[in-house]
Amino acid sequence: MTTGVSTTGWRGKIDALIPPSMRETLYRVVAGASTFLIAFGLVNHSEAVLWAQLGTSLVTLLFALLYTTVVWRAALYGVVGPLGAILMAYGIVNDVRWALITAAVGQVFGVATAAAKAVQPDVPVGR
Repeated sequence: MTTGVSTTGWRGKIDALIPPSMRETLYRVVAGASTFLIAFGLVNHSEAVLWAQLGTSLVTLLFALLYTTVVWRAALYGVVGPLGAILMAYGIVNDVRWALITAAVGQVFGVATAAAKAVQPDVPVGR
């Protein structure tokens, strides 16, 4: 299976620079950075949640914009993630409530199913 992304032009350059297989690595970097910031007292728990939300949202949005085949999914990712960080920063919702809201929105729009069915490039086994 192929990504369907052209190997020429700016999309091809971005695909070469940020392949779909990098998604998991970037999520791990966000989680590790958040843990590091808390462990060394550089941010408190509330601030770490905001930074983690922002980082996760940016990774999700990046891959949605680059590889989604459905426009409304890219729009949904672009709104839901950053909106949560803003609402938490202003104290309108807390991290637990926003996690529940995000999960509910994800279920309604089938985001988990869509993410599970995301187009992946052919990668040899053992690589």
